[in-house]
Amino acid sequence: MANLFSKSLWLAGCLSAAVLWSAQAQAGIVIQGSRVVYPAKDREVSVKMTNVAKEPSLVQAWVDKGNDKQSPDKADGPFLITPPITRVEANKGQTLRLVYTGDEAAAKKQETVFWLNVLDVPPMPKTEGTNFLQVAVRSRLKIFYRPEGLPGNPTKSAEDLSWSVVQSGQGFAIRTRNDSAFHVSLANVSLDVGGKSYKVKTEDVKMVAPGATQDFALPGLSAMPGAGVKVNYEWVSDYGAVIKQDAKL
Repeated sequence: MANLFSKSLWLAGCLSAAVLWSAQAQAGIVIQGSRVVYPAKDREVSVKMTNVAKEPSLVQAWVDKGNDKQSPDKADGPFLITPPITRVEANKGQTLRLVYTGDEAAAKKQETVFWLNVLDVPPMPKTEGTNFLQVAVRSRLKIFYRPEGLPGNPTKSAEDLSWSVVQSGQGFAIRTRNDSAFHVSLANVSLDVGGKSYKVKTEDVKMVAPGATQDFALPGLSAMPGAGVKVNYEWVSDYGAVIKQDAKL
C-alpha cells in the first residue's frame, strides 16, 4: 500500500508540471528557508513548513541526488525523513526531520548537494458533479551536506571566486573557478567594460561546485576587454540572502 500511495502522489506531482505556472498561487504549503544546510556533526536537521491555505494538505517528502524525475519509491538520497507523508491542517505547521544515513558524502573532502522534494497535494473539492483539475505542487530545495573539518567557509568561498574572460565560439564568455570545498550559488553575473555592462542571462547562471569551472556567455561583447574590467555578481548565503559582490579580473 505504501508504494501504491507514493506512486499516486508522485503521478499527481508529474501532472502538476504542465500547469505549474497557474498553480503557484494555489500552493498552500510554505517552507521556511530556501535551502537546507546539514553539518555532519548534527544528528538531524529540521525543516519547518506551514499550510497557509484554508484547507488541509497532504504532504509527501523525499530526497534525491539530482534526478528531478525520480519517483519517491525510488529516491536515492541517503536521508531518513520523518514523517515521509503527513497531513497538515489549515493554518497549522509541521516539521520534517532529516537524518543522514549514508557515509559516501561524509568521506569526501568537500560539500555534497542533495535535493529535498516536498509535494503538496490539496484536498478533493467538496462540490459533486462538477469537472475539476486537481493540481499538486512540488518544491525542490538543495540540501548542502558538510563533512567536518572542511577548510575555509562558504562566505569566503563566494568572495574568492576567480574570474576571467575567454573566447567562446564566435563570442566571449566569463569564466569563474571555485577552488574551495563549498558550493557557491550564483544569482546574477555581469561584466563592466568601460562603463558599459554586459549581463549574463539569468537562466544561464548556475551553481559552481567545489573545484569546478563554469563559463557564462556574455551577449553583446564583441572584443576581448583590456584592463580595468570589473565583475559584478550576486550569490546566495546559507540563509537565502542574496549578497552583492564585485571583483577585478
